Amino acid sequence: MKTLYIKSIDGCTDFQDKIVHILSGGIIGVSKISAARILNEIHNTFYNYPDIKKIFKLESNNLKISRISRSVLDNAIRRYNTDIRSMAFAYFLVINDSNTHYVDMTFTYETLNNISTEALNIPNGTKGEYADNHYGGGVNTSYRNGTLSVILLNSKIDIGDFTYAPNNVNYARFSTPAELLSHELLGHGYGRVIGSPTYRHEDAIQMSNLYWRVRGYNNFYRNGNYHGTQIILNKRIANKIPPHFIYH
Repeated sequence: MKTLYIKSIDGCTDFQDKIVHILSGGIIGVSKISAARILNEIHNTFYNYPDIKKIFKLESNNLKISRISRSVLDNAIRRYNTDIRSMAFAYFLVINDSNTHYVDMTFTYETLNNISTEALNIPNGTKGEYADNHYGGGVNTSYRNGTLSVILLNSKIDIGDFTYAPNNVNYARFSTPAELLSHELLGHGYGRVIGSPTYRHEDAIQMSNLYWRVRGYNNFYRNGNYHGTQIILNKRIANKIPPHFIYH
């Protein structure tokens, strides 16, 4: 018999099978609510590409993103450019990874999942607002045999290193959840587990910028001045694709 536990999210009681830690490998939501939100943001990434969007699904447990075969990926992305192919390839790699990547997608007013508080070494009952205030909308850290990412769905933190490409003037804006997922999970998380020497900074900034290009926004990019090491990346470096994510 499966053990059931009750998770209370701001007064909303959610019954859920306690199987999160039994599952392994790929992208796993810390709850069914998070998993549905993860899938939604992956779909938002490929909003304009329905033939790619449809290959991303949840397993029947409603916690884990379903594995994708290489032939299904290749068929879905074959007619698109390098940016779009590489973003899809990045998700393909993480979804099929033998390491486990937990994701807690939450609002500032919701309570962080216990997996998140354990991984971040903060008290149980901490609200998502903590992650927004301390990490600027999202964070990725090592957890068990993989990583844990917390992604804010309503981040209110101004990120001041968005550069308007035509005149190189920086301006501040909020991060969107789909951008944060690309930045934290793909840029930091996958880079972390494969030992990329640039996972702490360049990989994550480059994945933010790749996300925006995939969504059709080419007139601005993040230069990294408000991130991590605060090393400013020039336009050419900031808009590269991490080599492990270049579709081949």
